[in-house]
Amino acid sequence: MGRNVLLLYMSIFNKNPKIQTQTQTNEGAVRYLIEEGETPDCILALCSERVRKEAKEMPDGSTRTTLEYFRDSFLPKVHIPAERLVVIEVPDSMDEETQFQAISQLLEKIEKEDTLFVDLSGGMRDVAMLLVIAARCMRDLRDVKTRRVIYAELRGGEPVVRDRTQLYGLFDFITAMDQFFSTGTAQKLEDYLLSEGEKDPVLHTLLTRINQFSEDLALCRVRKLNDDLNQIDQALKETPEKSQNLTDLFFQMLKDRFSTEFAELLSSGEKALPALVSWCAGHGMYQQALTLLCEQMPEYVCQHLFVQPTPKGWDYLADQKQNKGKPWVYPLFHFHFCRLALLQKGRWKEVCTTNLCLTKSKDDAGGNMLFRVANDEEMHKYLNRVLGSDQLVIDPAIRPQLEQAALHYQYVMQYRNQINHASANDLGLQSKHVLPLDTEHIKETLQKITAYLNEIRPLKRNVPQDIEEIPVDAAIPAGTPAR
Repeated sequence: MGRNVLLLYMSIFNKNPKIQTQTQTNEGAVRYLIEEGETPDCILALCSERVRKEAKEMPDGSTRTTLEYFRDSFLPKVHIPAERLVVIEVPDSMDEETQFQAISQLLEKIEKEDTLFVDLSGGMRDVAMLLVIAARCMRDLRDVKTRRVIYAELRGGEPVVRDRTQLYGLFDFITAMDQFFSTGTAQKLEDYLLSEGEKDPVLHTLLTRINQFSEDLALCRVRKLNDDLNQIDQALKETPEKSQNLTDLFFQMLKDRFSTEFAELLSSGEKALPALVSWCAGHGMYQQALTLLCEQMPEYVCQHLFVQPTPKGWDYLADQKQNKGKPWVYPLFHFHFCRLALLQKGRWKEVCTTNLCLTKSKDDAGGNMLFRVANDEEMHKYLNRVLGSDQLVIDPAIRPQLEQAALHYQYVMQYRNQINHASANDLGLQSKHVLPLDTEHIKETLQKITAYLNEIRPLKRNVPQDIEEIPVDAAIPAGTPAR
């Protein structure tokens, strides 16, 4: 069973000649915990040289050190055995090295399942930070919780205790915010709100919206993210009820940080793809960023660059069962820019200009087909062939940007395949055609694609004369008549 452990820096006993009965500030903290039913099982006391060696005149006329007074006089009065006091010797003034030594000794004496109580009454200004650091370290290292942070001040010779646990709780709030904005998870935000006992419906609504965004992001539900952001934006515009605690500060800090972090996302509207990809890449969510691009980049590109299948090309896409019910933009990118050039047999063998296949048999890569990325010349040659064979129609003015889009999309698909199918058997495929599978190269690729998407964002589809435009959200039912 865990212990109640009190951390303190022992303050020097200084007698005031005008006061007959006088106590030391640390006494107030101990008495307060006893009154609250939280009697310390262990007191870890940082004791300076003056506390340990400098004799002081006591109210009863005796002379002793502060440590002797606290151990031999005060503790017996409150029925705490002297052996519960653990002295950690420190110099009168601590530098970085002695602070490190003090924290090391504290951490050694705190055990898993202990509950900490921190008394900030004594010591110099940096001592409070030292004790708080020790408490925070133990929370993360050994799951040791801090129940109270208090300090005492002398008023007329008697200590008056101030409980500042709520202020200490702000560390949890800051940690919760950092966790969300660095990893996308809102679990600690939820824990903080519950620990504060906050019932304001405005805050709970905001937290619900944030959690939904976090969950959809973690599970790659990319089509829900724009709606999630709109919901959060609306929730942030609401004002919480006035409170006597830190509710207002919590909301304002969260609102300010969130508004800054997601300013580009919230202002991007329906064209938030570059901002979402950039945010994911900046927070290490590479799989989510690749999924976003895989599912949304075809539509985004076709909203800004005119390219669509001819009636002949539409017939082919409609004949593929896997395309049923999908907007035409996705199979166009998937087949024409990633897979169609691989089909060396069958009805499309005449348009195949380059074999991008890395796997040579069904036994390679566990039966998964892996492909390489084309180079600029190969992509240009393929587009010449597919345009010449009446499969696609484009705005000639945007051909360079379209070839870039196709190559970028190949990078997206290859990285997704390499990540999903990376295994020991795939190592034999490593060559100059296999992309470097590490976070640095993936992040660099995502940054390049984001820059490209931002470059084409001002462009609008320019439909050539005498061409019937196909809406980018038009679906392809299997067996649909030729257009």
